[in-house]
Amino acid sequence: MAVIKTDVLIIGAGPAGLMAANVMQKRGVDFVCLEKKAERSVLSKALGIQARSLELFEFLGVNKPFVKRGYPGPGAKLHLAGKAPSYVEMYHIESRYPYLLIIPQHEIEEILEEHLNDRGGEISREHEVLEVDEQAEGVYVTAQHHGVKKTYLAQYVLACDGAHSKVRELLDVEFVGEDEGITFFTGDVEIPEMKEIHINLHLNDRGAAAFFPYKDGTYRVVGFDRTRQDGPRKREMELHEMQSTLDTILDTSYQVENPKWLAYFGTAHRQVPNYRKGRVFFVGDAAHINNPLGGQGMNIGLEDVANLCWKIDTVLKGYAGNPFLDTYHEERAPVAREVIRNTTMELKLIRLQGIPGKLRNWAGKAALTQNWVQAIFAKALSHVHSDYDKTPINRSFKDTSLPRRAIQAGERVPDQLLFMNGTTDERLFPLIQRVGYVCLIYIDSYQQELVDYAYEFSEKANEVFPNMMKVFLVARGGTVLTDRDELPIIYDSYRHLDKNLGMKKGSTLFIRPDGHVGFHDGSADLQQVMGKLKRYFI
Repeated sequence: MAVIKTDVLIIGAGPAGLMAANVMQKRGVDFVCLEKKAERSVLSKALGIQARSLELFEFLGVNKPFVKRGYPGPGAKLHLAGKAPSYVEMYHIESRYPYLLIIPQHEIEEILEEHLNDRGGEISREHEVLEVDEQAEGVYVTAQHHGVKKTYLAQYVLACDGAHSKVRELLDVEFVGEDEGITFFTGDVEIPEMKEIHINLHLNDRGAAAFFPYKDGTYRVVGFDRTRQDGPRKREMELHEMQSTLDTILDTSYQVENPKWLAYFGTAHRQVPNYRKGRVFFVGDAAHINNPLGGQGMNIGLEDVANLCWKIDTVLKGYAGNPFLDTYHEERAPVAREVIRNTTMELKLIRLQGIPGKLRNWAGKAALTQNWVQAIFAKALSHVHSDYDKTPINRSFKDTSLPRRAIQAGERVPDQLLFMNGTTDERLFPLIQRVGYVCLIYIDSYQQELVDYAYEFSEKANEVFPNMMKVFLVARGGTVLTDRDELPIIYDSYRHLDKNLGMKKGSTLFIRPDGHVGFHDGSADLQQVMGKLKRYFI
């Protein structure tokens, strides 16, 4: 039987697997994506795309279809056992996407698969993984397709096959955590009497119910009924059961109609000890799961992909060594741990009854009257501050000579407005989307020694890492004329790079393809900066 060789084998075509396939297709990496199911699921399941995920979709060039088809939820109204609701407004998020984009999972998958197909990629459906075996030359994966076994040999395998990962099972990798013992209900329905632009959450001693508005006027309903927690858990829910549950929980109930789907489900929090096992990487729900509070799970899976795929491509191209891939676990595992910790705590708070529940409601209403508290909640949910600056490698690159406000290694780079070549306005994110690795060198104004440094650095970097990154000169304003024109010039006319990123004369800001800082150095010392660039890729 012939062995099918590929650089990267992606197992699973949910949101994480589809995004991984798109990133590999964009970067020109040879890949195969296997999916057990014959067709995409028609169930909506996950439904909220956070601001950081939309930024990552922009780096992929697929953000516009999502924004067009999704509902930009401006925030949430929290009914904490009282008549007057409290608010969490999303405009506090420091992003071009200051909202929760509400769109059902089947549409998320449809957009990602169409984007992939339009660019020449495809998903191999009805392929069930049977065996995974790592050898010196790569990972052998045996899959069955219509009764015929196929063997693949990949340099790397991405297990994007969900909470019940077959890859994780075959490799005997622990999934550490526990079930949370709560039965939730969910479904997509019509609610003719509800005319809301906000997400609505009702919480009291009888249970909790949240309503998420879709763009077509229907709603996702999710929650739990304290009176229905005993006895065996059913998977399917009847419309009359949802209506009875909502009548129990809400002070003023709403009539629900025409369900697209209804279900009961349980929750758990679990995480693999290490996101990497040799040449196999666990991504999304295969690496971590948590309860649905805050709409976090799918989003951290998408962020996993954005962190890992460019690193694999960098190693495949020979720019980095194998240990570079260990940074995937180092950077991403703490993010999921924090989400698990927060959502577990939130569930415990929601379950409080009696006097503790009243204290929760009083404290929550008092806190949410403060804009700064709302901002903390909104930014935490959005993941725009899920930085990697605490990892050992990124801490080692911190430059204390830079201004205190300066962005440092591992931090997410906010989008900035640029004046390119003195002729057109452009944002930083589309630049990252087109180029990948971006290096900005701040020359302030025309100074020959800094221009010489920039050109020498560009030449040396290209010798060591051929065609890897693009270097840009950054000037405050005026006209910069040099004897050479290989390096494009950005004019910081809006002072965004100075004021927002802390760049100064002589700063070298190396930005990764996922929009995080590789390093920020203020020395303009060629030997020092080249040393950092080489050390970065281990």
